[in-house]
Amino acid sequence: MKNSQPQSLILWRQVGGVAALQGAITLSWMLYRLYLPQLLTGFGFPGFDRGITILEDTLAIAIEPLAGWLSDKQRHWMGTRFPLIVVGAILSSVLFITIPAIFIFGNPVSPLRWILPVVIVAWAIAMAMFRSPAVSLLGQYASQTQLPQAMSLLVLVGGLVGAARPVAGDFILSLGPAFAFAIGSFVLLAAVAFLRSVNPDAAVSELPPATAISEGVSIMPLGLIAVTGMAVAWGSRAMGERILPHVFQTQIAGVDIKLLMAGFTLALAVASLLAGVIAVRFGNQRTLLGGLVATAVLLLAMVFSQGLVMVAATVLAVIFTNSLITTGAVPFVLSLVPPRRGGFGVGLYFGGFSLGMSLYSLVFVAPKAIPAVTTAIVGAIAFLVAAACVVAGDRIKRTLPVTN
Repeated sequence: MKNSQPQSLILWRQVGGVAALQGAITLSWMLYRLYLPQLLTGFGFPGFDRGITILEDTLAIAIEPLAGWLSDKQRHWMGTRFPLIVVGAILSSVLFITIPAIFIFGNPVSPLRWILPVVIVAWAIAMAMFRSPAVSLLGQYASQTQLPQAMSLLVLVGGLVGAARPVAGDFILSLGPAFAFAIGSFVLLAAVAFLRSVNPDAAVSELPPATAISEGVSIMPLGLIAVTGMAVAWGSRAMGERILPHVFQTQIAGVDIKLLMAGFTLALAVASLLAGVIAVRFGNQRTLLGGLVATAVLLLAMVFSQGLVMVAATVLAVIFTNSLITTGAVPFVLSLVPPRRGGFGVGLYFGGFSLGMSLYSLVFVAPKAIPAVTTAIVGAIAFLVAAACVVAGDRIKRTLPVTN
């Protein structure tokens, strides 16, 4: 049964539970990405990792919105989204520990070796089952104006975990797949248990009694959500995969690029706390729009920057403006859909993000061979497209009923 707590604008214990789950999800994907080439090569599938990654993103295009929609239905019928999250997390944990077991005890020359990529894809599907339902819980745990501040905690935790990859990758690989994947499975189950312990069905306010699961959502806001996710994916991928490494390598000599990328991710995570406060103070749509436009301009400025001072200034500026995007995107999505459609809205955003990742991989087969200036132009256009969606969404939002 859902517990209403209208006296609080943010239920921080519950938000902390979702943040812990976000950190566990980030850790699982980090371990998976590090070991995937090794596992596939060792089982006779060299070079399959890129194809599997594209397949996973393609499947997520449909699975993320579907999972969000099912969680909306479940919340309407049972008053909670948590059972779907539990099922998805348990299934993911079982499959995650199964992957190294197949690698260690399986036969790489047997026709049954194909079971490894099948289980890998099945794990990715299971992971996509509960991310949207989990993140959409923020719509229960914070009032609409406070959502960016709640989201900043998720970005902080996910960023702190993600920052470890560039500098701790070799150490993680030295642990071996069995131990590393066991840690990932345990942390995921522990995060779900923690979320369960803080009453995941609590809410800052009750939904109006007349609100029904069948309340309509026009196609326009749904389309804007999907396009926003796709555009943010393109811009983020261009920045993180090509532009930042290029700038660090050509303009900051003598420093390990892995260390610089880890510092960037860590700074972005910490900056999200400030971004959340600013978004609450000045309005999320306004700050998200400013972040998208400013990041588009700064991507172009970065590739033309010369000298340590100018590069440092533009990178620091990008950290701040990009933090406005990472903290503001999900609250923007939740503002465009009715409360009982929050799971579907978040799932549609993540589905659009996955579509953007898939298309980017297909279009830019060899991203490092493309001039950094060209990539910066592509990234800037992507962020400006997302900005146009925010402007259009703000106009649509004025016609929607006020929630929370």
